[in-house]
Parts: sequence; C-alpha cells; structure tokens
Amino acid sequence: MPEIDLHLEGENLYRQFITEIVGQNWSAVEAMISPSFQSVHSDGARDHIAELALIKGVNLGIYTLHDFKVTKANNHLVVTSWISIEETINGERLSTKSSPRLSVWDKTPTGWQLIALANFNPV
Repeated sequence: MPEIDLHLEGENLYRQFITEIVGQNWSAVEAMISPSFQSVHSDGARDHIAELALIKGVNLGIYTLHDFKVTKANNHLVVTSWISIEETINGERLSTKSSPRLSVWDKTPTGWQLIALANFNPV
C-alpha cells in the first residue's frame, strides 16, 4: 500500500474546506466539521454550531492560499497556511491582507474531520 503524502493531504483538506464554503455547499461543510469542533477568532471561541452560523453568514470571494505546513500527530493533521480572501461579515468588508490560519484534522473511520480552527483575520 503506497504511503500518502501528508503535506499534500493536509493542504487538500483545507483547500476543499474553503472551496465548499465559497461554493456555499453547506452539507459538505457540515460533514467536514466534527461535533467536538472548536475555533478561535479575534472576537472569541466558537463551538461547531456557532462556527457553522458564522460561516453561513460570511460572503467569501476570491482567495489565495499559500505557505502550507503540515505535521502529523497520531491520528491528527495540523495544517497551517496563509490566506488572502475577499470576506464580508454582517455587511462589513474585512481586510484582504494575507493572514495565518491553523486547522487540526482528526482521522475518523469515515474520513477526516476538522476539530479545531484558528482564524487570525480580525472579525
């Protein structure tokens, strides 16, 4: 059985997550987020229900992802990257300046699920 490229796996997971959000494919986004999920943003922490509400209220546009770093810890992938994205929340346009993101993915029997996210773009 060939060994998977963990860097590529982690990068693809995060790219797919952002693509599903931009495409407003909410069933796919919900399936990717673990029930035990937690995030942190400049305005505080959220559980999976609050994060989904935030995501569904965000209008995203063109984005660029770069500088991925991926590490593996047991059944988890820790993925960091930088993102520049057109983002509007509650009618307010956020900065498109590139900012770091951190996501942690858990390998489950049914596939990878997002268990943690840190978004450093000010909300």
